[in-house]
Amino acid sequence: MRGKTGLIALCIVLAVLGFLAVALVAPVSARLSTGTDPSDPTASATSMPPTTATETTSTQSTTTTTTTATTTTTAITPGPGLPSIILPDPMITPGALNRKVHQSTIKKTICKSGWTKTIRPSTRYTNALKIQQMVLYEETGSPSEYEEDHFIPLELGGAPNNPKNLWPEPQSQSQLSDPLETQLKRKVCKGLMKLKKARAVIRLFKNTQG
Repeated sequence: MRGKTGLIALCIVLAVLGFLAVALVAPVSARLSTGTDPSDPTASATSMPPTTATETTSTQSTTTTTTTATTTTTAITPGPGLPSIILPDPMITPGALNRKVHQSTIKKTICKSGWTKTIRPSTRYTNALKIQQMVLYEETGSPSEYEEDHFIPLELGGAPNNPKNLWPEPQSQSQLSDPLETQLKRKVCKGLMKLKKARAVIRLFKNTQG
């Protein structure tokens, strides 16, 4: 009986030793297969590649443009092959009226034959004034290419000697304005147009067409 009991006890001891051996060998095998220590709390964490943060800085540049305004004689080019048109400068030649000419006096003044010859300024005066005003208008051509023109024509009651009513007009432009001046005078003298209206028409024409 004692022999059987001793044999049973021996078997139990062997079984316990076998269980302990398995328990000790399993962790060692795990370390050898994975290269990590299961007891290390960081062993299960996945290694992440380093992250590089790129910061882009936008630089905004501001360009300041400075414009300098200058006042020069206005010139209009009508088209290929045609000469430039010089316009009267309102700061130099705003126009001036003859105080003796009104709607009520046209029969004794502008509508009277030969009346404009009695008030027309001398060539000596207009030639001297033309040289002075060509400098103001920055005109560099020969004086013979210009004529000292009345902005408001004498035929419509313009001031004869006032420099504000005279300007150096290119000869080529006077060929266009002179016929219109005569036409407007005839309409005024025939009662087809008021003097005030005729003056407004010639102002507009010379300010846009020379």
